[in-house]
Amino acid sequence: MKKIKSILAIAMISTLVVGTLAGCGSKAADKSSSVDSSKPVSLAFWEQDDASAQKALDKLITDFHTANPTITVKRTHYETEDLRKNFSTASLGTTGPDIVLSPNDNLGVFVPGSLVQPIDTIVGADFMKTLDPKTLEAGKFTGKQYMIPDRNGNELLVSYNKKLVKTPPKTFEELEAMGLKLKKEGKADYGLVFNEVEPFFSIGFLGAYGGKVFDDVNAASPKPTLNTPAVTQWMTFMKKIHSEGLIPKESDAIVADNLFKGGKAAFIINGPWGFADYKKAGIDLGIMSIPTINGKSPAPYSAVKGYTVSAGVKDANKMAAVKKFLMFVNSKDAQLQMVDAHQQIPTNLEAIKDAKITGNPLIAGQKDQLSKATPMPNITQMRAIWDAIKPVQQNVLSGKTKPEDAGAIMQKKAEEGIKALGL
Repeated sequence: MKKIKSILAIAMISTLVVGTLAGCGSKAADKSSSVDSSKPVSLAFWEQDDASAQKALDKLITDFHTANPTITVKRTHYETEDLRKNFSTASLGTTGPDIVLSPNDNLGVFVPGSLVQPIDTIVGADFMKTLDPKTLEAGKFTGKQYMIPDRNGNELLVSYNKKLVKTPPKTFEELEAMGLKLKKEGKADYGLVFNEVEPFFSIGFLGAYGGKVFDDVNAASPKPTLNTPAVTQWMTFMKKIHSEGLIPKESDAIVADNLFKGGKAAFIINGPWGFADYKKAGIDLGIMSIPTINGKSPAPYSAVKGYTVSAGVKDANKMAAVKKFLMFVNSKDAQLQMVDAHQQIPTNLEAIKDAKITGNPLIAGQKDQLSKATPMPNITQMRAIWDAIKPVQQNVLSGKTKPEDAGAIMQKKAEEGIKALGL
């Protein structure tokens, strides 16, 4: 969702002047919100997106720019973790964003921190009806709509290099054997690659062992469930594929991507956001759901990514500009432009029915994986879960922690983390 979490911050800023709704915006946006042309408005737009999607966003902003010189949109890119931290810090002053594009699990931080405001009242009920109601549910927190999702899925699946993989494996055991054989024959450096740093990329394997991270995610006070046999099996599995050399000794998102794009890995576990870069690198790309382990399907997290509005936006002129921008970037044509970059399912109902979507095999191929995925909890406690798993998984892979000890350590860290959050 490249990547729900990361430790790398990138300060890439594009400043573009934008104005009256033009290009691929909807006529409804023209009529429903107006900006006083005599008063310049500046919008700070922060996003957590991939390089290809960033370029597509700039194109949308350029299209939006064509006629309205009174509105300035300044785009700033951050990786997920840095976006969360910087938003929280900036909210104390006047340097924060007006609009944020990020995964919906951020609502578990944004809403309790009073960083964002309800969004449906900004764009209006008629506009909300143009969007997929199921994805809108994922943009809610405590029953209120805080996010307008612009894409559905954000799930992990397997991409493979057809030059190396003639017939895709049906089970993980087949993938494992195939990958090790390719490595032994010198046709690939690794059978499989993925981001081994962030647990988002491996937690789907926990589902294959019947595990979950909370007892009841909908409870008033969900309790972590990490000290379980399922977590031991998950960590044992991770240690096995690491020790046998199916996956690299060390690999983050960049390393994994480069190995796959360079033809040095047969399979990669990543999201649809990587498709465009893989094809650009000349990979004959195939996709498939993460195959079964001992007959059971892994359950990677699925999510939506979307727009939120800072609680600091109160000025009527700025709010009108925010409304116009949101309606523009979530119009049918705008979302279809973004699909070219992120290769995920749009949320605009008209865009979903477009032949560009229904006839796209890379999008159609995601539906099976989505049916097996687990919706990512967007509760505040999830922050403590990630922080608990990450260092322990690293220690298991490095040999500092035994797989059978991992669950108890994770559980203790998660409970301490939730307590530190005041929950």
